[in-house]
Amino acid sequence: MSVRKLKPITPGQRFKVVNGFDAITADKPEKSLLAPLKRSGGRNS
Repeated sequence: MSVRKLKPITPGQRFKVVNGFDAITADKPEKSLLAPLKRSGGRNS
């Protein structure tokens, strides 16, 4: 698991270090959890 050092954009992030999620996430999304979004373009909403 990697450790990321953030660039201090705000004073609260000056010495912030976070863990990377590359070891706990999959490369591709789970197929059974994907569902298409129904879009109408603002018509008959």
